[in-house]
Amino acid sequence: MPELRCPLNLTAEKQPDAAAVVTPAGTTTFAELEQLVYISAVNLKECGVARNSHVAILGENSLDYYVLVLALLRIGAIFCAVNQRWPKRAVIKTLNSLDCPILIFTNNKSKSLNEPSLTEWQSKDIVPRELKKFRLRSEPVVKLDHPTAIIFTSGSCASPKAALLSYGNFYYNAISANKFIKFAKNDRWLLSLPLCHVGGLGILFRSIINGGAVVIPDSKEETAASINKFEISHTSFVPTQFYRLLNSGRADFLNHYPKVILGGAPATPELIKQGLKAGFKIYTTYGLTEMASQVTIGKADSHGHSGSLLKYRQLRIADDGEILVKGKTLFLGYVENDMAELPLDDQGWFHTSDIGEIDKKGRLTFLGRKDNMLISGGENIFPEEIESYLMQLSCVESAIVVGIKDKEYGERPVAFVKGSNSLSFDQFSGRLKKELEKNLPRYKIPIKFLNWPRQALNGSLKPDRQRLTRLAKKKQQAKQS
Repeated sequence: MPELRCPLNLTAEKQPDAAAVVTPAGTTTFAELEQLVYISAVNLKECGVARNSHVAILGENSLDYYVLVLALLRIGAIFCAVNQRWPKRAVIKTLNSLDCPILIFTNNKSKSLNEPSLTEWQSKDIVPRELKKFRLRSEPVVKLDHPTAIIFTSGSCASPKAALLSYGNFYYNAISANKFIKFAKNDRWLLSLPLCHVGGLGILFRSIINGGAVVIPDSKEETAASINKFEISHTSFVPTQFYRLLNSGRADFLNHYPKVILGGAPATPELIKQGLKAGFKIYTTYGLTEMASQVTIGKADSHGHSGSLLKYRQLRIADDGEILVKGKTLFLGYVENDMAELPLDDQGWFHTSDIGEIDKKGRLTFLGRKDNMLISGGENIFPEEIESYLMQLSCVESAIVVGIKDKEYGERPVAFVKGSNSLSFDQFSGRLKKELEKNLPRYKIPIKFLNWPRQALNGSLKPDRQRLTRLAKKKQQAKQS
């Protein structure tokens, strides 16, 4: 099994006094971070955590959360990422299904789940509050093939799956991403993605490998204020987060404009145009949990591509347009019944269920989800295409298109839209329809526009398409009754 010296330990030796983690409470150097991780790993072992133990962390991004993840990795335990926005019942069910008996809260105000099957700890009992003079006591080794984390897929159109990733998956993702966009000493990356998501963990690995600092802001502070206060050089956003920043009224007051990596969903040409005009350096990327985050990346332009293939990955487009991937960042499999099953075809390709195309320059364009596709009157419709045109309109803040059953056509598109205008919703819907008719054939025009529901995100960064489909169906049935 290939192995290497722990990247954090190595970076702490090379640049001990450089900033590793920055929070509103202060700066933690790499030497201090190594000490925190070392002591926390010892404490975890004394509490019974061993190699291959399953341990979950629950809470907002924080220094404690960051340290605990690295301490679990140091031991060789498996970090189980649960979302703090999940309801209590979902957390308990998930941890029981993963045979994860230990849950660590990073927020001291968190309430106990009162679940007999779980052992609950507070991070303050594991992570030391004070540091003393410290010397590197060892040169710990990590095995690249060893299981490291169980991360849940976004679940945008189906129930989230538990993806098991190795240390090597994150390592190869980070070193190739760092080669494309330098992130090193004196750089600062704003951690705007949660550490329970693969995108957040990817930033952690990029930091400990190359020596850039991760900035964990106050969750209540506006993004623009954090960028100014901490002199941010790099950021990662899903398009919704970037849209909110650009339209917050605060982006014009930034004292500098960091590099922005946009992923998680396609960014509309209008959003990219607005961001570039504001002064941001924007990169668009395509990735997935099963590939430890990024697969392609490139400088954003009006063509809407997601960039070119990064090193250590392979990609091809199947005859039906599906994106297939493999390589050193490919996960170990989906965890089910104490087993990890990796669904590959006979040639070793993982089928992403995403539809895309590659241009003459080798750049990938994401077209939509295979399982989102609607067939209406024999015509294939990708909801993402309609959403893209809707999001180009200045009066539209959010838009998701789903399909409902239709006796004549099989399926018809329906759009949930969040707007910023003074028109009545009927007038607003009429305006949207007219705008879409300028760019789309009639069969792609939604037959109905619905108000954006409060529960659209369902505790995630991405809209819950399943829930919205059920809601559209329910409204349709109510109308017919």
